[in-house]
Amino acid sequence: MQNTLKTLLMATALATSTAMISAPAQAQIPAFLPAVEEVAPGAATDVDGTYVVSTINKRITIENGRAYVIDPWTHAFILKVEPRMVTLQNFRQTGPDTYEADDLPMMGKVVFHRQPNGTLQGVVQGALGTAKYALVPTDYATAPGDGTPGGAPGGDPITEDPGLGAPPPSNDPWVYRLHVSGGECSGSKFGRLKYNGQVRMTIMDRENDKRETKNRNFRVECTRNGDRTQSYRFYDNGPGAFTLITPPGELAFSDLRIAGRANGGIGGLYFGNDKNDVLSKARDRGRGVRVGDRFTDKVTVLGDKAKLNFTVTLERVK
Repeated sequence: MQNTLKTLLMATALATSTAMISAPAQAQIPAFLPAVEEVAPGAATDVDGTYVVSTINKRITIENGRAYVIDPWTHAFILKVEPRMVTLQNFRQTGPDTYEADDLPMMGKVVFHRQPNGTLQGVVQGALGTAKYALVPTDYATAPGDGTPGGAPGGDPITEDPGLGAPPPSNDPWVYRLHVSGGECSGSKFGRLKYNGQVRMTIMDRENDKRETKNRNFRVECTRNGDRTQSYRFYDNGPGAFTLITPPGELAFSDLRIAGRANGGIGGLYFGNDKNDVLSKARDRGRGVRVGDRFTDKVTVLGDKAKLNFTVTLERVK
């Protein structure tokens, strides 16, 4: 068995390095891992079950001495790790709350320590050195999909995996920036040719306290025919933007409103709008939001024949 395992690992390493040199940048090939049907079952343990790998948010199942893939992912940029491929072999209990296994993608032995909530904290001595990751019981983690090709239901892209033993995600707070990022006129006929004035945002924070930005000036010019253009620019920071700091995957802010005044007429035209989905779009993604991900929603704040629209943008910046 040991000689067989060493032969498998050496073949994997050689084939991987050869493929990465010779394959086109976008080419992908199946990972050099055995299917669960090809690995003889071992003894069951008291931690057999389905877990989410902390570094890639993908599920594996530990069962009878081996762990096999539920949700597919890409390993080392070109290797497709597919459902029912084995990633942990010779999984066994070595103490009251300790377990060991052969980590095939990392090419080394991994030692797991069971935590009070059932999470298995792993340290692997791999071919590229020591690394850590956790296996989180699905009762404590958001299951990422149903195992269909492409990841989660709806065809989300397969996650790129830096390796099962890559450092686990940080628990540092996430930082979002929320701002009014654009505006336009729309409509087939116009009662006015331009809008100008001030716009601001309000939001309720985690403590249910109201927060408000400073006013930002805007000017939107409309043409009688064709495209309607804007002659102003809003920036993604400064007094007209929010910085939202949240625990990882939690966006506990609510009641986002766009308000302001358009000049003209007696006292101007006051507007307000509380119908937008930008916060809920990010909340629906939960821990799947990455730095640089952006969510937008266009809202109409004024108009009958001529409508004044703004685009609200939420971006994770840290």
